Amino acid sequence: KLNERWTEVHTAAFLDLKAALVARPILQAPKYDGSNFIVTSDGCQEGFAAVLSQHVRLQKPSGK
Repeated sequence: KLNERWTEVHTAAFLDLKAALVARPILQAPKYDGSNFIVTSDGCQEGFAAVLSQHVRLQKPSGK
């Protein structure tokens, strides 16, 4: 029933969100400089998933 409500506006918003989630600084290569890795996992009877992440301090273009 989603097809009955999904419009071009929804498609455009989805594509914008998808592009933002895979662009820097959201997604970047890991740092192998001794920074800790964080493993987050979840599971149930049907399956499991895990995410490997790191905390990264970013400096905004304004210098803050």
